[in-house]
Amino acid sequence: MKKIFSMLMCMVLLFTGIMLGSCGKKDNVLVVATNAEFPPWEDLDSNQNVIGADADIIKLIAEELNKTVEFRNMDFEGVIGSVQSGACDVAISGLTINDKRKESVDFSIPYYETSQILITKSDDTIFTGTTKEELDSQLEGKKIGVCTGFTGEYYAKGDEDWGFAGIKDATVTAYDNISLAIVELKNGSIDVIIMDDTVAKNVVKSSDDAKIIDVALNTESYGIAIPKGDTELKEKIDAAIEKIRDNGKLHEIFDTWKIDYIK
Repeated sequence: MKKIFSMLMCMVLLFTGIMLGSCGKKDNVLVVATNAEFPPWEDLDSNQNVIGADADIIKLIAEELNKTVEFRNMDFEGVIGSVQSGACDVAISGLTINDKRKESVDFSIPYYETSQILITKSDDTIFTGTTKEELDSQLEGKKIGVCTGFTGEYYAKGDEDWGFAGIKDATVTAYDNISLAIVELKNGSIDVIIMDDTVAKNVVKSSDDAKIIDVALNTESYGIAIPKGDTELKEKIDAAIEKIRDNGKLHEIFDTWKIDYIK
């Protein structure tokens, strides 16, 4: 009995050690939701690893928190929900901070300011406006491509929570990613795409058949989604963003990924 008892105790201690080790490991991991279809912010390399400016930013932030990063790549529409449900610790995915999303999650301080601009065919002569108002007028009645769940979709369709009136008489088609939208633009299925400026500029670099109309339709800020009410995590992430901004590492990331920013 004594021998059996000793063996049982060893097993209990071994199990406890394993569990404590697992918990300790989990405590040092930041599980990050993202949608790796948004270069230069998020993309996948040849080994299916998440890369991009956002990936580099969250890794630096995790270092400040003494954690390592574990990415969960998913559809963009599921990114906020994964943080809200607790499936992921945070989300970084070119997420625009707005009041509607704040109903589900909290946000860090902004780490980048962006805007929506147009992508057209390279030989386009329709979208000649030099102001938001002129372009809004030229978008009326057109076939507009957007990406599902992104700001451009709300801008084109109209959304009270986002403060967008929508484009009059436009036919709006939402695509899973920008690559699909570009294909449809080239084959004439749509007239124009509304997209975040850094992504628009990035995709046009590798396309001879498309160009950007570099006029801001709005202004917005990117932030990291954090579970609602987790003030401790928010304070740590905010402090980390301020640190990497002040020491220049944030801007080094922007330079690496050729992202424009106010110097």
